[in-house]
Amino acid sequence: MPAWLNNVLMGEADRYKSYRAGCSRPCRCSRSVLNDIGIFPSFTEELQLKIAICSKMDLAGCLALNRLLEGFAGRHEVFVMLSDYVLAAEKAEGLAATLVLHERDWILEHIFPYLDARFPEGSQARYLTYAGLAARYGVPMELRGAIRTPASVQRMRELAPDLIISCRYDYIIPEAVFSIPALGTYGLHPGALPALQGLCSPYRAMERGDAQSGCTMFQLDAGLDTGPIVEIGWHDIAYDRSVLWNFVHTYFAGIEVLMHHLPELEAGRALKATPQTGEGRQYYSYPTEEELQAFMRKGGHLVLPGDYLEFLSQFLPDGMHDAHMPALEQLVSSLES
Repeated sequence: MPAWLNNVLMGEADRYKSYRAGCSRPCRCSRSVLNDIGIFPSFTEELQLKIAICSKMDLAGCLALNRLLEGFAGRHEVFVMLSDYVLAAEKAEGLAATLVLHERDWILEHIFPYLDARFPEGSQARYLTYAGLAARYGVPMELRGAIRTPASVQRMRELAPDLIISCRYDYIIPEAVFSIPALGTYGLHPGALPALQGLCSPYRAMERGDAQSGCTMFQLDAGLDTGPIVEIGWHDIAYDRSVLWNFVHTYFAGIEVLMHHLPELEAGRALKATPQTGEGRQYYSYPTEEELQAFMRKGGHLVLPGDYLEFLSQFLPDGMHDAHMPALEQLVSSLES
């Protein structure tokens, strides 16, 4: 486990302006507080939002978190709740295990520690590790287990976010949590709902031969990927690329949709969404070894060396031309041997 997790940032950055809202002293007020006391509609000055991001500790989760913080940090007060849960199916021997090695194990146990040792204060790279993100943005992060535990629910109540974003998060968020924000809780599901519910949807889109992979922004409800849909962001599938590469870019398409709707949320208005009817709904479990082998026989790729090194190079200030790139390539090569 990376060393930074032992000293994870706690607390919240004091970024809100001080307002007097029936108090005898200046206080920090979020939109939800102002709504509760009935004065928010009369405010014309833009307030910062309190945003909680729920995400996963792996390569795709870190890249998505980079994009999210680019859009939020500096403008809003952000808190990150991380998960690190691996399904039994993902730990299985064979191709599934190989994918997890590349997207999680090597990243957390070898590659990010290598980068953090060379850039302890972060860098000017396109993307940053979790430690680098904390250094650049000053955003508190916590690693927690299931969010439905009493301690996690209480923690979220204490944070009192105006908005929760779930992007590549391992756990189902219970109503006790998704009902907290005044502006709602929104998921970014890397599949076009309702046709691609469940796990590893970009892989399923490629398995089906779809031209595009969709990332659905939707309001969370008590079901699993069943909430009202705000909009779907579309990524043109590149079949000469890997599942991992298309997976990440599917998330990027959903994050673009979120950023498009962010001004509406910043104005204090929950987003309009269309309820799912259930028509055409299909739930997929994690691919079996047999399915993955069949995909590979048809010419598909779960991970490609070029795709993988391209992602990793973007954690270096000068990308593929960075002085540290040969050593990083050597590290990856040693892990593969």
